[in-house]
Amino acid sequence: MRDLTMKKLVVACALTSMIALSATANASEFTINPLVGASHSKASGTNLALGLEAGYSDFIFGYTYTGDKNETSSNYAFFDTEIHDSALNINTYDNDKFKAHSLYVGYQFDLGAGHLAVKAGVELSKYSRSMGVNLSEINQGGNAGHKAGLGITGTSNYEYSPMVGVGYYMNSGLNFNLHYTFQDGKRDMNISAHGYNDNESKSEAITRAKKAVSNRDFGAVMFTVGYRF
Repeated sequence: MRDLTMKKLVVACALTSMIALSATANASEFTINPLVGASHSKASGTNLALGLEAGYSDFIFGYTYTGDKNETSSNYAFFDTEIHDSALNINTYDNDKFKAHSLYVGYQFDLGAGHLAVKAGVELSKYSRSMGVNLSEINQGGNAGHKAGLGITGTSNYEYSPMVGVGYYMNSGLNFNLHYTFQDGKRDMNISAHGYNDNESKSEAITRAKKAVSNRDFGAVMFTVGYRF
């Protein structure tokens, strides 16, 4: 609940600030700049990046989002027709998810046939991982039998990391942006277990592990292209 509230607060602050800028700026001074591109880190590889900037005179306020989700699973079936005339299906899974929101401010200078902007801000990122096994029994005739499962989930709180960037805005409106976020990948994780047996289920927090994730480099380079209106 705390992380959901934090995410809503970040998005609300970004939208509120942009609306406030539009309400106080003259039409010739206020600009909107949607961004699309890619973000790359050692831990997550290359992923889609989206963003939106609002400009007022030479000042810039921006927001970007990027995320990564990896899901792997394996299925096995064991048949026991001689004794129980049934089959046991086993599914194992290992999933991880990373998402990052950044808020930043910038200032632009005249340069050539356009403007060069320097930017600085903060990124809020969250990482989670889950793994487990699900068992299901199939009886004669394809009827479902007993079901059971057990899983472990680790989730970090939002981590704050500094980001810097530059952008070049051509007078035509087209612009190119390069951002970098500094992270060392160390994450404290809230670890919980959950299981079920037929219709009975239970979840329980286990521990908070310090630096449970220490070998993931989430430091990211983001390149985006935009068009400023």
